[in-house]
Amino acid sequence: MLRTVIHDAADPLPDGTGSVLLLVGADAEAPQTAATLRAAAGAGYVAAVLKLRGGNGRVPARAAREAGITLLSTPDDAAWRQVDALLSSALGASGAGERQPGATTASGDELFTLANALAGAVGGPIVIEDLEQHVLAYSTLPDQPIDEFRRRGILDRRVPVLAEQVRQYREVLNAPGMLRMPPLGDEELPRAAVAIRAGDLPLGTIWVIEGRSPIDAAGERALADGARLAALHMLRRRSGPEIELQAREQALRGALEGAASEADTRARLGLSDGTAVTLVGLAPVTGDADTAALTARAGAAVARHCSAVQPEAAVASTARAVYVLAPEEPAGAVRRLAEQTLTVVEQVLGLRMCAALSRPSADLGQIPLLRAEADDILRVISTDPSAPGVADLSDAHARVVLAHVADELARLPRLRHPGVDAMLAHDRDHGTSYAVSVTAWLDAVGAFGDAARRLHVHPNTVKYRLRRARELFGLDLDDPDDRLSCWIQLRLATAPPEEPRDQRS
Repeated sequence: MLRTVIHDAADPLPDGTGSVLLLVGADAEAPQTAATLRAAAGAGYVAAVLKLRGGNGRVPARAAREAGITLLSTPDDAAWRQVDALLSSALGASGAGERQPGATTASGDELFTLANALAGAVGGPIVIEDLEQHVLAYSTLPDQPIDEFRRRGILDRRVPVLAEQVRQYREVLNAPGMLRMPPLGDEELPRAAVAIRAGDLPLGTIWVIEGRSPIDAAGERALADGARLAALHMLRRRSGPEIELQAREQALRGALEGAASEADTRARLGLSDGTAVTLVGLAPVTGDADTAALTARAGAAVARHCSAVQPEAAVASTARAVYVLAPEEPAGAVRRLAEQTLTVVEQVLGLRMCAALSRPSADLGQIPLLRAEADDILRVISTDPSAPGVADLSDAHARVVLAHVADELARLPRLRHPGVDAMLAHDRDHGTSYAVSVTAWLDAVGAFGDAARRLHVHPNTVKYRLRRARELFGLDLDDPDDRLSCWIQLRLATAPPEEPRDQRS
């Protein structure tokens, strides 16, 4: 087999000698699909791939059998770009079959050739990196400017790790096109960079040292074209184990989104019946809401580490978190895996992450609920540098509950205690300290002496402020339910802000 061909039913069918046809958007049961399969067999295609979308597949299977073409189905939730990437990787890695005249195997030489071509086009030396900042290829044209940063990266085959680089890589991977980057030090030359992507999937970056003349519009177009070519080469270089990791990622992604049945998920992940699993959510410890690029870089490192130390684990990344599903055998195994993974990510990428553990479950149909539990925990620990690096619900229960209460109060402001809102507004407008005094008294469980010590005032001052708060704002602090309602709202008013509950992406 030579290649994959993506086909839309509205387009004419190209020649496909020895190729695999991806029937995007085809209705498996429609007569037009049967006609396309017959035409594909006549055009030399050896196989076709479609989605059954709830059908039993008998109609297209019969048409394929009669036409003499192999028919494959892919899960309905599988993205076509990922199906294409997996098949292309498999074809490129296997080397099986006849090749077109002049075709070459996908190797590092192709990326070096591309680097030299780009260097000639843009007028500056090129480096092509993967997501872990490993140098995959670099230009070797004569008389290229070079700095210590480039020299070390080429010699070590990995870019030196600097704290400021996290921000730079995040910006490049999020940018739609080329970005210019200022030097990180006196000895570094200015650079421009562009992300390498396969669809929405980040694969790496291309960096160029700008020469005496800045890169013009033609150079930017050359870099964009080069990034697309680099993506093709990088996908084709992927090994069999990497393809297996992608397949397991797709299976876990479907389970996380509730788009796959328990039986399908168990079969695709190779988990035996009754095996209890725990879902781990990992997210960067950062106050920056834009964590997509950080998470993308971490996802690849997490997948490689887990495949080495826990082959039964499955890893999937979203824009906000990396998820690991692993068997909970023996007891505590997943917590140890999470701790090891955090250490590896920090050592390899210089990135501090935290991990949230769901409860164990033998019902894989519960994975969306396990994800919601992990997301709740991540929400409160990822924004708190003092929180434990690895936490389950028992470690963060109170803050998780408060976060849900805050969501409900934001959704239904009429549920807020009017007296508490009035007290907070009065303090803001008049510089008074009623709210902080009531909060300190509630935190001290009604002990005036303890509250006074927290506020550095006399106990009588606390008593006076509480009496005035009752009079001015109608707070009934003698009633336990009213106390609890006021306390929750005051705690939320003084707690650090947290991200919205829904972290799906």
